[in-house]
Amino acid sequence: MKSTSRLWKLIGGTALVCLIVLLTGFGWALRDVWYPTEGIVLPATSSQTPTPATGGDLYEKEQLRVTALGDSLTKGTGDARGKGYVTRVVEGLSKAMDKPVSLINNLAINGLTTEQLITKLEDSGFRNALLQADIILLTIGGNDLFQMAQTGGAMGEGGDLSPEIVEEQLPTVTPHLDTIFTKLREMNATARIIYVGLYNPFYDLEQMRPGSQSVAKWNDYAYQLAETDGNATVVPSYDLFEYNIKAYLASDHFHPNEEGYSRIAERVVQALN
Repeated sequence: MKSTSRLWKLIGGTALVCLIVLLTGFGWALRDVWYPTEGIVLPATSSQTPTPATGGDLYEKEQLRVTALGDSLTKGTGDARGKGYVTRVVEGLSKAMDKPVSLINNLAINGLTTEQLITKLEDSGFRNALLQADIILLTIGGNDLFQMAQTGGAMGEGGDLSPEIVEEQLPTVTPHLDTIFTKLREMNATARIIYVGLYNPFYDLEQMRPGSQSVAKWNDYAYQLAETDGNATVVPSYDLFEYNIKAYLASDHFHPNEEGYSRIAERVVQALN
């Protein structure tokens, strides 16, 4: 009986530790949504007017210039090494194409929403960096679809995290994505736009699996925008995480970890190469 009692205490203790880790991860994710931190907006590379990107195939260019923007996925949150997918894309593309590839700026901001990005695209620092880019890397939309209720209640307490809430966001935020694509193309008529599609970070929670349907609708809309644009590509990521969450998600249960970012970067390089 004593051994059985010890076993149940051990199981109970382990479950409590797992719950604390999960709630801590949600706390970090909430911090990014409620208290966005600015990315570093560097000034133009010289006092002269930035040189616009020219048209033509990426292979025809002697060197490539990359500008990244969006939310915490583009910033690399969750990667212990801080490289995220952006630095890995720059390094991988340079190797794959055997030419210099430079990052003009990473303009990502933790917690950024589609509406906030639309406003940011009016900033001169953003416009200068985008004007010079041959390649624009973009992640946005995750904070719109998976935003938490302002009460900060834990999952299951008031339904903060539910497929219904995710679905409700779609009619409001999908037009924002259209506006973002339009503004990017107005600023830079020739750059290749790479949009990394959304994934459901809570797919391992049974009650949140239907949320993947909303994610699929969002990604499908992004594909339509890319097809209409003619020089944009949507790189899928949902399949990486739905069945490999433990392998590819960081401890906050929201952002990719180092391996997750590496897999995303591989796909982006393949799409560009």
